[in-house]
Amino acid sequence: MSAASPSPVSARRQARHVTVFLDVDGVLNSYPVPKLRGIAEGRRRLQAWDYELHYKPAVIEFFDRLVETHDVSVVWLSTWSRRCKTELEPKFGLRNSFDCIEMPDDTHNRHANDPRVWWKARAMEDWLDAHEHGRAIWIDDDLAAPVTRQYFADRYSESKLKIIAPEFAKGLTRAHLKEIRDFVYPKEAS
Repeated sequence: MSAASPSPVSARRQARHVTVFLDVDGVLNSYPVPKLRGIAEGRRRLQAWDYELHYKPAVIEFFDRLVETHDVSVVWLSTWSRRCKTELEPKFGLRNSFDCIEMPDDTHNRHANDPRVWWKARAMEDWLDAHEHGRAIWIDDDLAAPVTRQYFADRYSESKLKIIAPEFAKGLTRAHLKEIRDFVYPKEAS
């Protein structure tokens, strides 16, 4: 008797799955963080790749819980590239390891306002076009660039792509985390 072939992923399950594309600087790490604000927000500091990062453990825990309790995967989309996995994941204390899209050149974020050239925009568009039924959240402070933001808003529906652009000096806030939760499990229209 032959083994049963794996059943294909249902369209309903595909529609529920969300992939979060996550930047580091200006998202998890914000700078500068005045001492009193750091204390009030419960921030911690860590050293990685010759930099000091200021992050909120509650935000790191949010992403760990999200992948453990929801149909969500996280992909690093950061100039930190492989260092997200080799340095940041262990130092943040993440329980989960995330995939990573590496920066293909040394342009960093110089082209953030040109979606035809910026490496992150090219990677996102490739993923969105290759995953017809996929849903994604793209979190990057550089998405404040109006041309890039509008480019993606014009091409992809709000139900397919959620764009979150935290302020560089603040990073992700509670309001952003609520937006993420609401996109992962949208409320039924009544």
